[in-house]
Amino acid sequence: MASFSSTRRLLQRRQISAILNLIKTQSNFAAARVSTPKVLTTLHGKSSCSKTKSQKDFCRHDSNCVKRTDLNFDEILALLGSGNLQLIDVREPKELVQQGEFPTALNIPLSCLKESLLLNDEHFSEMFKTPKPRPHDEHLVFVGFGPIKSNTALEIAHKMGFKKARQYAGGFKEWMEKTEENRT
Repeated sequence: MASFSSTRRLLQRRQISAILNLIKTQSNFAAARVSTPKVLTTLHGKSSCSKTKSQKDFCRHDSNCVKRTDLNFDEILALLGSGNLQLIDVREPKELVQQGEFPTALNIPLSCLKESLLLNDEHFSEMFKTPKPRPHDEHLVFVGFGPIKSNTALEIAHKMGFKKARQYAGGFKEWMEKTEENRT
């Protein structure tokens, strides 16, 4: 009887683990903060509801669900107006020529981002003519044409310790649409 119970618990763990891995691999959905004490209770046989273990980032189809790292058009506009923004456009130079440039953005192509952020302060300043962002900077924002490259850049930056970095998921495409609406 005890053997059957432990086997069943092992199967439940594997099923839940597979479901969680499947959810994590979905890259084109917005993230939501979800508490999972029931899952932890099932996995461990008892409740272990500490906040760090009981909350996971899951993806869902809800388009109104926005990650805490996403900025919208109005927030970008306000930060641009305050002058308190280090905006990094991660598109390739040829994309900038074809699509246009984001105002005041520093261009560091996604393919060079990690190497650029690893440069020491002096080399970064020489190369880009601006101070290197600090890991604790709150107004470090990545932008691309849409959300794909900026999200990838954000993931790279977060892994490198720039935990407060954010992205403008609407990207240059939304910027052009919104600024065109404001002109008419």
